[in-house]
Amino acid sequence: MLEVAPAYLSDSEAANVLALLCDQIGEPLKHGLAAHRYAMPEDRGALHGTVLQSAGPG
Repeated sequence: MLEVAPAYLSDSEAANVLALLCDQIGEPLKHGLAAHRYAMPEDRGALHGTVLQSAGPG
């Protein structure tokens, strides 16, 4: 997600770009935006309820 919408983009700029990617991969836009928001403050709370939160060990 961050390769398509780098962390320095605003939410509205990121939404424009991520909408296309999320549509292609079948992921809800809100999950793409959560990943984008997480990249800025590294706030894991931004990922609550997304597929990205469950990725990884455990």
